[in-house]
Amino acid sequence: MLQNYLKIALRNLWRNKLYSILNIGGLATGLAAAMLILLFVSHEFSYDQFHEKGNRIYRILSVSKYGEQTVQFTAMNAKLGELLKEANPEVEEFIRINNERNITFKNALHPEIKFKEESLSFVDPTFFKVFTFKTLQGNDKSFLNNPFSLVISENVAKKYFGNENPIGKTLLLEGKQVFTVTGVIAQMPSNSTFQFELITPISTFPKLDASKLSIWERAGSFETFLLLNKQQSVSKVEKTIIKAGKLSGGFDETATYSLEQFDKLHNGSNFSDKTNTKFALIFSGIAILILVLALFNYMSLTTARATIRAKEVGIRKVVGAERLGLVKQFYVEAFIYCLCSFVLAFLLLEILRQPFYEILGLQVDTSFMKSPLFIGVLLSVFALSILLSGSYTSLFLSRFSPIEVLKGKFSSQQSGAIVRKGFLIFQFSVSVVLIICTLVVQQQLDYMRNMDLGLTKDQVLVLPIEESAASKIALFNNELKQISGVKSVSTVSTPLYKGVNAWFTKSLVSKKEVTLFSISTDENFFNTVDLKWLKAPIDNKNLTAKVYLNEVAVKQMELGDNPVGKSVNLGSGTTIVGGIMKDFHYNGVKSKIEALMISVSAPNPAETLSGCIYLRLDSKTDVQAKVAQVQNIYEKYQSEKPFEFYFLDEAFQKTFSDEVRMSKMFFSFTSIAILIACLGLFGLITFLAEQKDKEIGIRKVLGANIRNIVFLLSKDFLGLVIIANFIAIPLAWWAMQKWLQDFVFRISLTWETFLLASLTSMALAFITVSYQALKSAVSNPIKSLRNE
Repeated sequence: MLQNYLKIALRNLWRNKLYSILNIGGLATGLAAAMLILLFVSHEFSYDQFHEKGNRIYRILSVSKYGEQTVQFTAMNAKLGELLKEANPEVEEFIRINNERNITFKNALHPEIKFKEESLSFVDPTFFKVFTFKTLQGNDKSFLNNPFSLVISENVAKKYFGNENPIGKTLLLEGKQVFTVTGVIAQMPSNSTFQFELITPISTFPKLDASKLSIWERAGSFETFLLLNKQQSVSKVEKTIIKAGKLSGGFDETATYSLEQFDKLHNGSNFSDKTNTKFALIFSGIAILILVLALFNYMSLTTARATIRAKEVGIRKVVGAERLGLVKQFYVEAFIYCLCSFVLAFLLLEILRQPFYEILGLQVDTSFMKSPLFIGVLLSVFALSILLSGSYTSLFLSRFSPIEVLKGKFSSQQSGAIVRKGFLIFQFSVSVVLIICTLVVQQQLDYMRNMDLGLTKDQVLVLPIEESAASKIALFNNELKQISGVKSVSTVSTPLYKGVNAWFTKSLVSKKEVTLFSISTDENFFNTVDLKWLKAPIDNKNLTAKVYLNEVAVKQMELGDNPVGKSVNLGSGTTIVGGIMKDFHYNGVKSKIEALMISVSAPNPAETLSGCIYLRLDSKTDVQAKVAQVQNIYEKYQSEKPFEFYFLDEAFQKTFSDEVRMSKMFFSFTSIAILIACLGLFGLITFLAEQKDKEIGIRKVLGANIRNIVFLLSKDFLGLVIIANFIAIPLAWWAMQKWLQDFVFRISLTWETFLLASLTSMALAFITVSYQALKSAVSNPIKSLRNE
């Protein structure tokens, strides 16, 4: 019997090539899109799940209140973990982690082989005992036992040593400190929170220099993880943190401490970043919608062709076929269609996977696609597709009365028409919602890009400078100023749009707690980024040894109408207010402007600030040529560091990179949703034209023109698209209002956006319908009437 079902299914697929192409093409497109999204979603929710002891690993978190401000920290005193282990038999191991950012290593034997690395990670030797990572070379039980030993990833090994065995070889940190390679690990999985490339034991940290020794002895520097004997021990250990912390030295006893489960940090309990979960949930919804669109497309086209299959069903019932047998037959057909669609979808997945990663700024290990999690997700989607695609059609066709069918009383225009209309309305409703969301997200992005930031970000070249070169920056700056086309040069402690330093002080009048953000710089900074003054400095030629506040800081500190020239205590000592700046966006435009203090240092070469150098270039200058000149000067002063730079406007763009990703995703999947909807509409109009072939012929013989025929075939469909718009617009308005609430500075939703989306959907529907309608309208009526 199964052989018979397969033979019929394949015969129907081959005989009805157009409908097979539309069905398989539409379903494959939807499945490929859903697979891509589910690849991303399952990867997000698989973070850190591969650790064998993951559900027993916890990170210590502290929460402190400063007036109305709540601040959360994960950096702890270096002694805390050990003290907690001593006080709690439930704590099996502790791991401290600290990362030194933007460091340079070079091959000791081949100094020309040098690279700037994102970080060097200091960890306890128990790191590989607690966390599950694959070791390629070396003994993971001992290769972190000695200071200045180094465990590197396979990529780092290849980069510095080629195909040579790296064990026992040496790398130089900043051209001075010798590290010996004792182990090589596999690249940490893409779904790992840790992405360490160079790892050294924590005992190395205080031995590097005096500043590191000082950090080792004070609070707030090391992420601390605990391996508990069981999950139920969490509350007991939490109660002992403050007691243990008092013994550690520097410790905030007023804070509240808790333990966060490590394998839930990436999604859910991460205290500072809900973006991962938000994107995963949004795109999960989009994946489900697109898959449902594709399945509805299949069901709609299948039920539309029910009249062709009706007599077949009637005859089968007359000769003894049971309804269950007919259901099996149509499910076999659904299986064939889904299988063909899945094969095509996998081909599309391979083609689109890398562009998809680039849109998301994501990398997923190839091995993850073979993981039980992702394979299980695909099998679930495959089974769900078969179940849904075959459900309505099998039940709908198998219930036909054989007597009515064989007497010719059955009409697909009555049976299933309402369902098909419902499917079409749903498809275009989803498409219109996605079109509106895409337009609104793009409008919000354009609004943020073009906002008046209160400064000039264009043509500003930024050079990161290491602390070791601080004494040379004055000389470096002087040479940079000599380059033609460089209008201004300034040194800044903390680059704009990369985060800022902050401390807590109190208002001078009401004594309320105030969060005061700070930037240290030189007197050229204001001209370099073109800041505007609310209250200009009294002496424009002498800006040093003073602080400059923005409007928010003056208001929150309650300094009065004009504090310029007055001496005030801002929590870090008494200083003179040199001027009041107009508020400007120094940390992006997604959050409100906070209180800011800019302190200007005296021009003492020995005390010149490190951090980064800003160069304002003339708008007419050759940027590439100037960058080359800057590089030549840079290499005179920082020969140990690879040259790197970026532009200030690029840093600003990255502050809303999540929204850029969302915009690209919405555009991509809106296009797919529209394509699926139009494929379904094209199939339905083609089928309707076939059904009305003789009616069209008669109308033409009686004098109907092309416009009449096109209107006859398209009016019902365009009416359904209009209904879809009425459903979609309120839903899209509600969704976008909720989304825009996350932005302090945001656009207002306007009727033009919704009108544009409606017109776009109707235009696409009309183009889809009109092609087949025109084809039928200009056909020769003799061909359709010759058999009558």
